[in-house]
Amino acid sequence: MILFDRKPNVKFALAFLAMLLFLGSLPVSAQETGTSVSAIRPPSGIGLQDANRVRLLQEARAMYQLNEAQASSYEYGQYYDKFKKISLDAFAVAFDPASSSADLAAALQPFDTYPPYDLFAGDNNVFVDGILFEKELQLHLYTEFGSEPGLWTEANGEQWINEIATVRDRLYPLISWDYWKPEVWPIFWEFLKKEASFEDLRNGRSDIFAQTFQYRADVLNRLADGRLAPQQTASFDTAVQELTRLLAVSAQPQPIADAFAQVKTAYETLPQGGNPASALAADIEAARLLLNLPKGIRSGQYPASAFGTLRRAINEAQRALEKGSSAAQFVQAQTKLAAAVADFRSKKKP
Repeated sequence: MILFDRKPNVKFALAFLAMLLFLGSLPVSAQETGTSVSAIRPPSGIGLQDANRVRLLQEARAMYQLNEAQASSYEYGQYYDKFKKISLDAFAVAFDPASSSADLAAALQPFDTYPPYDLFAGDNNVFVDGILFEKELQLHLYTEFGSEPGLWTEANGEQWINEIATVRDRLYPLISWDYWKPEVWPIFWEFLKKEASFEDLRNGRSDIFAQTFQYRADVLNRLADGRLAPQQTASFDTAVQELTRLLAVSAQPQPIADAFAQVKTAYETLPQGGNPASALAADIEAARLLLNLPKGIRSGQYPASAFGTLRRAINEAQRALEKGSSAAQFVQAQTKLAAAVADFRSKKKP
């Protein structure tokens, strides 16, 4: 679908270069997926309801949708990847409990010059009204209403229908098959920002945002004070990254619900010990109890060789506990011991 034809100009080029400069200033957490001890930052204490967080969460998603709508437009390809990155990185900053006031302000700066309406100048085929018509039609068919997670209540759905109808009424005098008027784009931009806000009114969506944000804040605190090591949070970090991506692109409710379930599971399975050393000590004691299990060749018993292998693994873990000096060493020993325990359990006679 071609939404517009573009006529490049110098004014937009300068604004776009400014965006790229701001992109380079985004916090490391938004641009890197890896986590190192030196990169760990505790929560900033700025909650999800902070005005800059709210604005950034809204406008990052609106930018993503506007960028997607224009992806196939004339000569837009050179801008598509840049705006996509800006939008996703900005959302990641907004959803990161460690982001400071300065981080949020820096991430917002590209939006002060967005959308660059001059980029959209053209004279053919403005189908914005078609996009809105499809959204309104879906809502009129009640495919999005209900009490299930991810759906809108009927009241919110009716409100959203009225919002779309109002926008279409404003656009009608501005859109034709053979011409365009620049007032279309500010109206469409405002619509996309409202659309992001209505996404947050889906049943259970605010809980997903709030609970995930709380989980992340707790994990960051535990990383910062040494109760967790980065290696222990790898699964949790991966799950959070996937959920963040889906929220940023306003994905369908079911994938978002599934991704949140993965985040919740990963969080609940994180070690609960006071620190990596105490967690390793607890695992050693639990492994020692396995040495009291029945030995033999009958059903339900374990072969003598399995006990010898497990005992050696316990002794190795004990040496690591006594000589280890870093969280990473304790975590590595804990991982090796867990593998030995799993191997021992697999030797049980059927």
